[in-house]
Amino acid sequence: THHFDKMLRGRTEFALRACLRQTLVARKFAAGVGHSGHLSAELLRNQHDLPKADAGMPHKEKYLFDLNGYIVLRNVLTPEFVEAANAAVDAHLDGHLHERTGNLRTSGLYGRQSEALAGDGSTGRKDMGGMLGWKQPHCEPFRQFMCLPQLVPILTELMGVGYRLDHSPLMITQEKGAEGHTLHGGAVTESGEPAWPLMYSFSHGQMRNQLLTVCMQLRDAGPSDGGFCVVPGSHKSNFAVPPALADVSDADMAEHVRQPAIAAGDVLIFTEAVLHGTLPWTAEHQRRTVIYRFAPPGSAYGRGYHPHWPANFLEGMTPEQKAVMESPFHPRMNRTYLGADGKVQAAKAREQFKVEFDEKVFGSRYF
Repeated sequence: THHFDKMLRGRTEFALRACLRQTLVARKFAAGVGHSGHLSAELLRNQHDLPKADAGMPHKEKYLFDLNGYIVLRNVLTPEFVEAANAAVDAHLDGHLHERTGNLRTSGLYGRQSEALAGDGSTGRKDMGGMLGWKQPHCEPFRQFMCLPQLVPILTELMGVGYRLDHSPLMITQEKGAEGHTLHGGAVTESGEPAWPLMYSFSHGQMRNQLLTVCMQLRDAGPSDGGFCVVPGSHKSNFAVPPALADVSDADMAEHVRQPAIAAGDVLIFTEAVLHGTLPWTAEHQRRTVIYRFAPPGSAYGRGYHPHWPANFLEGMTPEQKAVMESPFHPRMNRTYLGADGKVQAAKAREQFKVEFDEKVFGSRYF
């Protein structure tokens, strides 16, 4: 009996100690004390960790994007929005639209001329930039596009909270007969190297895109008009791109190249990890597509933001638009960001004791 009582008391004390440890851990989490590593479970988040990205994409769109590497969102832009954007472009055609000729032609990249993409052999693609810096009201549609409430949850799901503009917006136009563009991008380059800066990945139930292209469609591109083309699913490829596929010069391979119909007001979204390009333009009307390239908050490909964006880009921007224009740095470093409703959210401040220590060590508030 004595040994039994002693054993029982020991087990009781052990259970009480375990219960006390659990209580202390629970209190610690309730007090908001977390760790200083990567984002993890909600209870382990520091006060400066951003919230998890809400599920902003319907299951259908998530499935299709993961399957194909692109999606077309129908009727995102109102007719009034499209009309305003086209009017702004019309007002800047003189002196702002530049044709790609000679060595700048896009159907003969990598030292090869593609007959399938050459168009009429002389008419080149025309490019226009600078829209974010146009005077009011012409800059407005192009600024608003970066944080449209219909797009913010989707872009957040594809890149994480705090996505940023990586490239200056570019409008691509094609006249009838204009050449196409050699297929490019892809998960693996023609030389067989992994295209790390363009990577698409899926991990723990989340998609991530290192570079995401979002296109404002201002004119219809019918099923046989030409324009954007893509090799669906190639963002998951593990082998080098065959040159005959990039040039659309092999019939067996060319059947895998798709040109989706995209109407004015639609929004095309694709990962730069998917093999894509442009087919020659065959329609009578001018093609107009404005492309934006976005990246996760801590990633960068372009450098138009360095040392800062042009002043006329930022002048008069809303707080939401300025949040998207932030330079690349991790959200934990006091980054403002867009919430699921498209409204700007204040930065989650780092703990003051950490900031003070960094100032001692590095001589500045940030390392």
